[in-house]
Amino acid sequence: MLISALPLYSNAKDPELGLVAQPQVFSHNPAYLHLLWQRVVQEHPQVLVQRQTLKSSGFDIEASEQAFYPTPSVSVERAQTNGSIDPGYAGSPQVAILKLQQPLWTGGRLNAQRNKAFAIQEIEWARLLEIQQGLALKTLQAWTEVVSAQRQQQVFSHTQNELEALQRKIERRADQGLSTHSEVKLSKLKVSLVKQMLNQTKIQEDLAWLRLKQWVPEALALKDQALADTAIWQDGNAHMQSIEQIDWASLSAKQSPVALRLQSLLKAQEAELEEKRAAYQPEIYLRAERQHGSFAYTNTQNINRVFIGMTASTGAGLSLQNQLASLVAKHDSAQHEIDIADRLLTETVQSDVLNLIARQSKTEELKLNLELLQDIQAAWLRQFDNGRKSWIEVMNAVQETMQSQLTFIENDTSLQLSYWRLQVHAFGVSRWIKP
Repeated sequence: MLISALPLYSNAKDPELGLVAQPQVFSHNPAYLHLLWQRVVQEHPQVLVQRQTLKSSGFDIEASEQAFYPTPSVSVERAQTNGSIDPGYAGSPQVAILKLQQPLWTGGRLNAQRNKAFAIQEIEWARLLEIQQGLALKTLQAWTEVVSAQRQQQVFSHTQNELEALQRKIERRADQGLSTHSEVKLSKLKVSLVKQMLNQTKIQEDLAWLRLKQWVPEALALKDQALADTAIWQDGNAHMQSIEQIDWASLSAKQSPVALRLQSLLKAQEAELEEKRAAYQPEIYLRAERQHGSFAYTNTQNINRVFIGMTASTGAGLSLQNQLASLVAKHDSAQHEIDIADRLLTETVQSDVLNLIARQSKTEELKLNLELLQDIQAAWLRQFDNGRKSWIEVMNAVQETMQSQLTFIENDTSLQLSYWRLQVHAFGVSRWIKP
């Protein structure tokens, strides 16, 4: 189930980014992450539900455009009355009227309704992008947890092997009377502690897989496919620039689905305001009728009529004025929400940029420190074999090396998380999905 492997670091420089290159291990190859993103943004139930909602908004647009065309209607009435004492119904007992009404002037109401339908479709599209971005970020978090747990297991397993080898040496020395049994017990305790940490990390990996499969149920099956498709993604970072040369906040603001949704919400509210204002103006219509039968006379011919009419209504009391005031208040509130969303996004992006820069600058220091500790550990092990160092000193050196490796992994995991979050915020999810 491993999707990562040794080595832990690389000191190669990325020719495009000018950064310490990503570790040359499968965990940092984007193929697997891209496959996860591809599945989650296309097949997750939240995405499928939102796609249907977006499809529904398209039918609403068609309905708003049909409102510009004539509206046909048919009415059929049959009267049951005593014609001798009700002369108004002395003719045919049944009358059918076919009507065709065409609006001539609505004060902008029909245009406003169509604009609102288009704005609502934009809102639903932005919500789809927002859902996809949220799922991509959650998948990224789970992916980095899996990778981190696996890399920690490699460190603990390697440390366990080294401590067990040291333990066997101490046991042989104890058999020869050169070490005490308490030293043997202490060495076993050190090995046991590392085993416990290894088991805990395995549990953490299982939990991380559960979280990952919550977003992508077939995550384990995709792992093998990613290994087979690695060559496809060799130029996955070819478009990237140096971190300092990119205005991450500006790019993220332009790409933000939240900002797009709120801007579209403003458009919808403005269209609704125009629709309400149109109610202050009368609507003029043209209606053609064809009547079959007459309640007043028998054996009448079919009658054709043409009407030009006007209707006007401001609602009950001052209700229309209050509705306009409410919409204006909501419109002002939406503008403030845009400012709030922009500030939150800027804070998130700048935090990731600062964390990425800090982690990158720390990478070389951690690498040199790890190399130094590894050299010290190897030197002290040789001196221990020659009787110039105690086993305690060697064991402490092994544990210090282990801790340094864990620190390097933690730093690199945080770097990777910020790196990919910035890609999602600044460039969206679609460009990281295999076409």
